[in-house]
Amino acid sequence: MKFVIQRDEMNTALQKVVNVIPQRSTIPMTQNVKIVARGNQLELITTDLEITMVSHVKADIQEEGELAIPGRLINDIIKELPNVELTFESGNNYRLQLSSDFGQYKIGGENPAEFPQRPTIDAVKEIVMPSPVMRQLINKTIFACSSDELRPALTGVFFQIGESRIKTVATDGHRLAMMDYFDDSLPDESLTSIISTRALNFVLRSLDSDSIAVMMLGDKHAKFHMENTELYARLIDENYVDYNRVIPQESNFELTVNASDFLSSVRRVSLFSNPITAQVVLELSSQQMTIRAEDIDYGGEAREQIACNFTGDSFEIGFNSRYLQTMLKHVDSAEVVLHLVRPDYAVVARPVDGPENEKQLMLLMPIRLEDA
Repeated sequence: MKFVIQRDEMNTALQKVVNVIPQRSTIPMTQNVKIVARGNQLELITTDLEITMVSHVKADIQEEGELAIPGRLINDIIKELPNVELTFESGNNYRLQLSSDFGQYKIGGENPAEFPQRPTIDAVKEIVMPSPVMRQLINKTIFACSSDELRPALTGVFFQIGESRIKTVATDGHRLAMMDYFDDSLPDESLTSIISTRALNFVLRSLDSDSIAVMMLGDKHAKFHMENTELYARLIDENYVDYNRVIPQESNFELTVNASDFLSSVRRVSLFSNPITAQVVLELSSQQMTIRAEDIDYGGEAREQIACNFTGDSFEIGFNSRYLQTMLKHVDSAEVVLHLVRPDYAVVARPVDGPENEKQLMLLMPIRLEDA
């Protein structure tokens, strides 16, 4: 194998895949990146057996071949080089020589035939959409996933496809986020999958702003095809919770407020909340919302008022300020409306404005007021 490529192009391709390499593994081969040189293109492949990632980059291929070499080592070397022309050459002994204007570096490689094969996806259902839509579907829900490994289904995003729409759902039991996207080109047949947050974070990093993303769902794996990048992810083989049961179908009151003002006020007031509960309290009246927090242990206290439109007379409810801030950060609309039932019941939040073919819903459980 022999090829020539500019340092910046090689570095860009490596950065897309190198973070898949596990820090520790009982299978040494997964510490490598597999380089495949064919035609006028390189494939760089890494895997941790749950996720396999492939990036493509054009290069001057002078001799076709393939090799598995230590991924983090080659990444560290290339990262320290300026943008010069690099020559990669290997022989039958799986030893790579990297040459540049600065010198030569020799790296011991391994037999590429022993590198884990990329997954095959059976019973493929292909979903095509603009990359910004894919980003919205993931980014507006992934923050609500659980990190509790004892509930594996909740550690991923639930994809529900059918009737010309795709829905993504995530919940950790304290909050829930859901996005709906409608398009006549989407499949009518029903299909569901749970994809891990780790895999989806790699997808987010690889999505371009003005391209098309393709998602392929099989029985055990999903495949995402972005520009110059492919990602294979093992699906979480669990049944997802019946999330519809926790979404209130009716509300007694509605609160409409400027989302940016609300977020800024919660950020400031929460600095004075109890560090354990992170509690902030909302006192609602028809035209004004008071946001307050108090840390009894240290004597800190804060209170702010902002304008709002509340359909009731008075109402008091408490939230974990961290969860409330995260929810408000994911509102793109100028205003957000909160649907309230009672102080101990789930609150549903929706943006006031949004694209006609998209629907966003977020749910947040209140916390018991400390002085109640």
